Amino acid sequence: MSVDPSPTVREPLVWVLRDERPGTGNQALGVAEALERPYVIKDLRYSPIGRLPNLLLGSSLRSLTANSRTGISPPWPDVVISAGRRAASVACYIKRVSGGHSFVCHLMYPGPLQSAPLDLVAVPAHDKVVGPNVIAVTGAPHRVNKTLLADARETWRLPWKHIRRPFLGVLLGGEGRRMPFNDTDAERLASQISDWYADSGGSVLITTSRRTGAAATKLLEHLRNNGPEPAVYHSWETVDENPYMGILAVADTLVVTGDSVSMLSEACAAPGSVYIYRSPKFASPKHLRFHDSLFRMGAARLSTEIVPGEVSKAINPAGDIARMIREKLAWR
Repeated sequence: MSVDPSPTVREPLVWVLRDERPGTGNQALGVAEALERPYVIKDLRYSPIGRLPNLLLGSSLRSLTANSRTGISPPWPDVVISAGRRAASVACYIKRVSGGHSFVCHLMYPGPLQSAPLDLVAVPAHDKVVGPNVIAVTGAPHRVNKTLLADARETWRLPWKHIRRPFLGVLLGGEGRRMPFNDTDAERLASQISDWYADSGGSVLITTSRRTGAAATKLLEHLRNNGPEPAVYHSWETVDENPYMGILAVADTLVVTGDSVSMLSEACAAPGSVYIYRSPKFASPKHLRFHDSLFRMGAARLSTEIVPGEVSKAINPAGDIARMIREKLAWR
């Protein structure tokens, strides 16, 4: 009887430590999906102790509820992907109790103490963090990929089949520190949208976010009074299905408010050309550095210069991080 001499190759065990905040958890999931290996999700739920600073939590599970702790047990994974300040202590714990076996990639800088034992710390380049195990990527990792976009395109194909092309998608964030978006900004953005409509004759699809606030009402009012009436307008406060992913998938042009690194990063993974609206008083240094990096790469332009039919360069921070993990582990 012949025996196959080739050894059985075990699939690496990958854990995703999913933070309970969706935005943070999705960053870790985006990198795991970009790795293109099977993974296991470990949902993290925090006790009040989780509010303590990382300096006090160290490498421990003290921040987790009793139920969450039970899921963090042997056999220890080959790879851990985590994100956010609160997950860092759990990631450090796994690194320690696995005897260094687990390769840990953490997203977002957790501070020097908890960065030190980790194998890879991935941060946005505009944060200007450096270190021997730190890699900088443009933007924030996310889950927007070709498969997700294709699914969204099919989901919204019939509901939007009578809407006239080309499509201008508008993704509204909100105000932040040194990042105004007030009634004046809403009117200025509406004027830019009207100029695009005059050149293209297409349709406008708008979705808001949790932080958009009252300025969205002013934007909608201006468009209804002066044109064009949005073909799609989704308010965060409604219970209707959010067409956000559909807009990313079908828009020929995307205008995104400059306050949201996540929305801009996701828009730059979509097929449409990307433009950034920011107030003349926009003055957040980190966000301005991010915008400038997108301009230099050809991934975005300011919304004062919308050119119908222009193509922007795509960015893929999750893919960049996954590629670095594969290189570190010599995965093919």
